[in-house]
Amino acid sequence: MRLILSFMGCLCFFCSLNAQETRLLEKSITQQQLQEVLQPIAKWVTYPAYDDRPAWENRIPADIRENIIKAGEKALSYEWKPDLATDYLAYKRRGEILTGRQNQMVLNTLVLAELVEGKGRFMDAIINGAWFLCEVSWVHSAHAYFQKDQSGLPDPDEPTVELVVADIGAQMSWIYYFFHNELDKVSPLIAKRIRNTVYERMINPYYARTDYWWMGFTHYEVNNWNIWINYNMLQAVLLLETNPAKKAEYVYRLMSSVDYYIDVQHPDGACEEGPSYFGHAGANLIKFLDLLDRATAGHVNIFSNEKIKNIGRYIRRVNIHNQYFVNFSDAAAKNVVSPGAVYLYGKKIGDRQLMGFASDCARCNNWRNELHTGSLFARLLDDVLDAQEILEGKSASIEETSFYFVDGQLVVARDSRRSDEGFCFAAHGSNNGVSHNHNDVGSFMLYYNGKPVLIDVGVGTYTKKTFSSERYTIWTMQSGFHNLPTINGMDQRAGKKYYARDARFVDGGKKVSFSSDIATAYPEEAGVAQWIRSYTLQRGHRFTVADQWKLNKLVGEQILNFMTVCSPEIKDGYLLLKGNDFTLKVKFDNRLLKPSIESISLTDKVLKDSWGVDRLYRIRFNFSHPKLQGKTQVSIEKMSSFEESSLT
Repeated sequence: MRLILSFMGCLCFFCSLNAQETRLLEKSITQQQLQEVLQPIAKWVTYPAYDDRPAWENRIPADIRENIIKAGEKALSYEWKPDLATDYLAYKRRGEILTGRQNQMVLNTLVLAELVEGKGRFMDAIINGAWFLCEVSWVHSAHAYFQKDQSGLPDPDEPTVELVVADIGAQMSWIYYFFHNELDKVSPLIAKRIRNTVYERMINPYYARTDYWWMGFTHYEVNNWNIWINYNMLQAVLLLETNPAKKAEYVYRLMSSVDYYIDVQHPDGACEEGPSYFGHAGANLIKFLDLLDRATAGHVNIFSNEKIKNIGRYIRRVNIHNQYFVNFSDAAAKNVVSPGAVYLYGKKIGDRQLMGFASDCARCNNWRNELHTGSLFARLLDDVLDAQEILEGKSASIEETSFYFVDGQLVVARDSRRSDEGFCFAAHGSNNGVSHNHNDVGSFMLYYNGKPVLIDVGVGTYTKKTFSSERYTIWTMQSGFHNLPTINGMDQRAGKKYYARDARFVDGGKKVSFSSDIATAYPEEAGVAQWIRSYTLQRGHRFTVADQWKLNKLVGEQILNFMTVCSPEIKDGYLLLKGNDFTLKVKFDNRLLKPSIESISLTDKVLKDSWGVDRLYRIRFNFSHPKLQGKTQVSIEKMSSFEESSLT
């Protein structure tokens, strides 16, 4: 039997652990030592040379080569389209994102096709694409606000390093590496311009400043931007910089910045931004560390560190079934979690189950046919070259029927070692000030036989409003549209001062429970002295949500909210949740709780694609006789065959 873990009781221990494990990269080597061990390009680049045709043919399965070449042929007719001034202005004027990455991603497709085929027929299109990108701005409209000019237009006199700039900079560096000789046969101006443009727009601005928030040097708490940009920057510097002393200086600066990212990660590996962002965060971290390991001939290697291991294992631990993942914060319910990066992570930390998980994800998500799509060129190329090994890898097994992330106050627990059998629930405490936050302290989600029942709706299409002062006017961000109570007519507020306290978890084998006091997630005027939200999974039987409260006043409605993708039906004294191939019975105290059902039409494409339906439902249990203190519970269980038959 596992011991009960209290967050507050473990806080000091983990704080000290964090203190012991800071600045991992900086402490592993000095800048002078780094200069001595940095390898020439030929030593660390693992890709075949462009003219090594046998290697390209032997490492890539025929059907994958064919898919990539077909995609390249289709891209030959693509018309390179600049982002117009009004496309940029649309973001500031209306919150619409009309600029994108289509040009960049088409260029990736063309480069992959030429590398795979090697006949030169895509070369002119590659030249056109690279030259075109050198002519237009790389700055995304949603990120132009970093510049002093606040009109919404990119200022060429103020080069700005952001996500898209970083992606394109790394992409152009690889084009320079692979095709430098071929480009010089056409004109030496092409490769020269590519290299100069990467320096002008990416490398020089990066090293001219230390005040970009995502760098960490200003002690602003960083997120996935840090490792995303630094991974791209590392590629560009290693490929383009020829001065050994300057290269070492540049790489060491990148290591120092990434240390800020590693330092703020939880020792248990929990990603506050959710599994959707693992592809930008943990996946880019392993790519950065792997590249650094190869570029230094193993002299900078931190893969044995337990925090580094846990960051990778997080993505497997929050998987529910197939494409479904625990999706708190700005995360979609369904994710394809970068099988190539996850497989590499398993390799580097010696975790065969993580490697198997990556292989399983690749096989069940049509990954084989999607290898030519994406914005990060090096990761696409890695996936293409390693696809066969990953797709043929052994399957993983579920070793943990529950896992508790102490630092993130996140629990994932299931009935059995089969992901498609019985109940699986996830719940968390934490606070409302995490990156990509929703006001959802204490919320949960519930799945049955690998399918969603009570859900976290997730996030819709990103707009200007998503990352503005109006963020929490969006319904998907509000606690009232999560599986949480509305107390005295009030929902939770945003910010770190709104948090859960006294989080507790125990797995006793037959029963798993998690609880926290969420009173402090609500504003003071709500008058909540205590509100203990508890979740209990009785394996093989039922799942129970319990609330115990003490209020200082009664000034508004008390409501328990539940969001569901299932079709709900109110019966006499209970409620039914109907899925595609199951029916669950919801029991509650009908003397205290009066249920009602709201239908929510989904108009946002992202949400519709995520859940595969046109509408969701909000079940609202109104307290018929509110009291200053009390307790109640709602339980969910599978109906017996006899009960199901009686319904027909």
